[in-house]
Amino acid sequence: MKTLTLRNVSDETLRWLRGRAAAHERSVNAEILDLLSVARADELAEQHATNPFARTFIEARRRGVRTTPSSRKIVRADRDRDARS
Repeated sequence: MKTLTLRNVSDETLRWLRGRAAAHERSVNAEILDLLSVARADELAEQHATNPFARTFIEARRRGVRTTPSSRKIVRADRDRDARS
């Protein structure tokens, strides 16, 4: 894999990225990679939107609907619940 360097990132943007990464329990690098993959997936979906499901998915993305990037929190909550039972 190649390395990408970001320069001239504003303090405000970096704070936003750090907060978002912390909320998703991952590194800033992993958060940026996720943001890029979502943007790429959205772009590809728009290019290949030939079926109703794809069009619905694109419209949901435009309205701000996002899928959970990781099932870790759901699995952890289930395990914690089972441990209390």
